[in-house]
This record gives sequence, structure tokens and C-alpha cells, in this order.
Amino acid sequence: MQVAAGPGFVIEMVNLAERTWRTGSAPAEPLQTESLSVFFGSGGDRLTDPRIVYDALSSRWFASICDLDTGSVLLAVSASADPMAGWTVSSYLAPGCADQPRLGLADGIVVLGADIFRSCSDSGGVPIGGELWVLNKQELLGGSTKPDFTTEGPDSDFTSFAPVQSLSSTSTEYVVSVNEPSSRVVHLFAVDGIPPAAVSFSEVATPSITRLTRPPFASQPPTASGRAQPGIDTNDSRVLESVWENGRLWFTANTACQPAGDLLLRACARIAELSTATGTVTTDINLSQPGAHLFYPAVQPDSSGNLVVVYGESGISVKPEVATVGRAPDGTFTDPVVIAQSAGAYLGDRYGDYFGAARDPGSAGLVWVAGESGTDVADARGVTTTVASVASSATGAPPPPVLVADPPALRAVHAAGRGGKSMRLVYRALGDGTGVRAVVTVRTKKAVVFAKTTPTSALHAGELYSVSWRPAKKLHGTLSYCVHSISSTGELSPQSCSTVTLR
Repeated sequence: MQVAAGPGFVIEMVNLAERTWRTGSAPAEPLQTESLSVFFGSGGDRLTDPRIVYDALSSRWFASICDLDTGSVLLAVSASADPMAGWTVSSYLAPGCADQPRLGLADGIVVLGADIFRSCSDSGGVPIGGELWVLNKQELLGGSTKPDFTTEGPDSDFTSFAPVQSLSSTSTEYVVSVNEPSSRVVHLFAVDGIPPAAVSFSEVATPSITRLTRPPFASQPPTASGRAQPGIDTNDSRVLESVWENGRLWFTANTACQPAGDLLLRACARIAELSTATGTVTTDINLSQPGAHLFYPAVQPDSSGNLVVVYGESGISVKPEVATVGRAPDGTFTDPVVIAQSAGAYLGDRYGDYFGAARDPGSAGLVWVAGESGTDVADARGVTTTVASVASSATGAPPPPVLVADPPALRAVHAAGRGGKSMRLVYRALGDGTGVRAVVTVRTKKAVVFAKTTPTSALHAGELYSVSWRPAKKLHGTLSYCVHSISSTGELSPQSCSTVTLR
């Protein structure tokens, strides 16, 4: 999943959908939610691995995604700084399956990078190598769907080509890469030139780093009966995110490490910084936590040089959650802040691949972060994504204003029915809200017997709403019935509980 922030707007992309919010001095206002097949105009093609950035240098939005059926990478460019004012889409054929395409920008070029496999089968194809597409940025800004471009690769010597998002002006686009399945170096490349003129691609430095290696699966809290829950797939140690500003390049990756005071190997979040002027590593650290796993880190510097890092966390005593931490220019870290937590264990087949972070160009010091946790309904399958704005501030300084409207409180209304017969579970809205979902659960003393999250809708104070439930024939007696609401940004209202009587 990804997030991008521009003047007055925030966009999240996750799996196959995107949502746009209007932001400013008031609570974020949802403007649009649509399928990425509609956004990219790809019809019924299978899509995966979206990326999105706002480029302050050109005042435009750029988004990319892999089209599995055409074997290509799609690139969308906004017509203006307003993401609601239209986009143009171009397509770039890959010599195989373009896995996890990455998106970078400099002054005159847009660079796409991907790991190429011979096929996109579920079992995974044979790796061919890393590939780059170097595109004429000015032609893209002019609305061209067939800009001049050139390619580099696929090169079997390199994987995880990660072109950087350049936050300050540069004619050179930097690209970083690490070796697979483990790496003790980072490869730093420079891309110069604008197609159709000649383009040069050269490795300018290969500094050493602490070894990156594939992380273990992340554990989860066991069930109430002590049964182990499935581990969370933390994927591999390829580069996840890369960003550059004024000669400083940051990148993130998953890795394995042993936290201080821990006896076990854990998934850890690698944060590294390079000086592109000297080709040296200036920061190379693992974020880790004894007894827990940290994974899928994304990083973004704010306008004052503080780093904001968002990551996932899970462990035997930690439900899957999204957390964020700040790092000051002097290297000191803030305490982590949890911004979303699963109701229970994550039970889906896949998890993550990458999270997102984006500086807000319209609000000094503000960085938007996006991450994934388990569903907001206990014991249910699926995922919930969270978008939040964070800011680093000195100890004792006033906190930044909260720009997210609290979701309206709900009140559960007692219900009665008969096992095996359909009935309505009714709740009343105690306030107004837009873009709100309601989460309804019914449980016995031992287990949840019904859970439902409603579609997003508007709620009005005093109005009654309901969901349909057909309880099993064997259920009878008095059961607990609870309801709460969730805002479009993942904020939860207090839970209200009543009872259901089944005859």
C-alpha cells in the first residue's frame, strides 16, 4: 500500500483500489474511492503492486502499477496539481513479469524499476534480473502517452532497482539496489540524460552495510486456548522505499536481526542513509523490539530534517499493528506511537509487501503515513489499512492540530428473535458523520458468533440503522451485542453494547 500528499489532497492506493481526500485546516474529506482498473483504464486485466507520489518540483502526481496480463508497467500522470482533474496513462512492456515496480523522479526524467521474472505464476517464475525504464518527464507532463524512453537491463547481476523520489532539484536520478537473497553492500547508481538524447547509467559507489538477510515470519498472540496463530509473511530483504533530498538518500528494507536482550532472531526494520556526494553510508541501523517483529518500514524526511518512519509490528504479546517513530537530525529517536491495531490475529494469506510515507508540501513538518493491520473485526479474515498524519516536535512543544473528525458514536438497541430466523440488529447514530462504517458483533461467553462491517455511508444523528442476521438454530438465550463506528481514516468511536435474546 502507498500514500502520497500534495497541496490540499492525500491519496492512498492499496491492492486494487484508491481513495482521495481533501485536506487542509478542517478534517480530511473523502472525495473519491474507485477501483484501480478504472483509475488506470486497464479493463479486466489483473493488476498488482501500486505506487504513487506527488512531485513538488512539477506540481503533478505520478502513479504506477504492474499489469500481469499484458506483462507491462502502467504509469499515470495527473493533468495538474488537482488529482481530480484527470490523468493520462502510458504503458511500458517488460521482458517478463515486472514484480514490485518502483517509481522515481528527478528534474527531467521519470524512472521505473522492477524485478523481472519469466512468468507471473503464483508459484513464482525464474528471476531474470533488474530492469529500468527512463522516461522523458517533460513529455509526460505535456500529456504524452508515448513519451521518449530508454531501458537498462534486465541485468541478472542486480535486483530490487529502487529509483528515488527526489524531493529537491537534481538532474541526476539516483537508484539503489541490494543483493539477493542477502547483501553486505548497497549499490548506488546514477542515471543522467533525458531521452531521446543519450542516457548514461553507472554504478558510482558500492559501500558496505550491515548484512541484510531474509527475515523470519512474524509471530502473533495465541488464541485464548493457547493455540498458535499463523505467522505473518514478512517477505524478503529487497529495497522497499527510497527517497533523496539535497545529497542525502534514505532507503528501507526488511531484515533479520537479534534485538538486544532477545534470545531469538526477529524481523527488523532497516533504515539506511547514504551521502550521494561521497558515496558513503552515514546511517545503517535496525529498528527492533525484544519479543516482537518489525517489518515493512517506509521513511520520509519532514521539512526540518526529521525522519518519520512507519512500520508494522507483531509478536506473541503484540497484536498486529501499525506504528510510527521519529528520528531527529542528531540521531535521537522519539518513542514509538501506535496508530492502528488489529482486533485479533491476522488470518489472511498475504500481508504487506510495503507501507508508505509522504511529506505534506502544504503543511510544514507534517508527514502522512499508511500501513496495514488485521481486520477491525475480531476473528475475521481480511485487512484494514490506516492513513494518518504525524509530526515530530520538541519535548513539551504543543502538539499539532488533529485534522481528523471523530466518527459519530452509536448506541446498540436490544433485539429479540429466534434461532434459524432472520432478524435485524438495530443501532442509533448519536451524531452526524460521512464516510463511516459500523462494526457489529454478537458473541456468547466463549466466542464471536456474528461479525459484520457495513459499507461506507453517511450517518445522521438520531436515525436508526440496522444489519440483518440469521442466527444458527441451536443458539438461544441472552447474547452480547456491540457496535462501534470507524471513520474513513480509521478512527474508532467508543463501543456500545446491549443484548440479543434468542428463543
